[in-house]
Amino acid sequence: MRAALALALLALAGAADAQRIWRCGPDGRVLQDRPCGDGQALVVREDTPSAEDTAAAREVARRERAHADQLRAERQAREREAAAAPAGFVEPEKPAVKSVLKKTPKAKPKKAKKKRPD
Repeated sequence: MRAALALALLALAGAADAQRIWRCGPDGRVLQDRPCGDGQALVVREDTPSAEDTAAAREVARRERAHADQLRAERQAREREAAAAPAGFVEPEKPAVKSVLKKTPKAKPKKAKKKRPD
């Protein structure tokens, strides 16, 4: 609400170089174009960017658009590769080098001897 009122007042300023508005009310939330008893005068100036600033902003936007297009093309290429890949589980390739460690034979568990009744 405050922003809308401030924006409306700034729009009313139009082509004027500077215009005064007053911040009124106990908490200063009311903006108006006429003085008020407890108000504080504010000067609002129209701030239009220079031609250089506009050109620089357009160049930044052009670079960002080109970067976004590049990222989109890379993403689409990855998606095409994923779609062309075989579906389901693919078993990983076995390593070319066999393990250097030799397997040790497993020890067989010893059987417990039964005691004979004497």
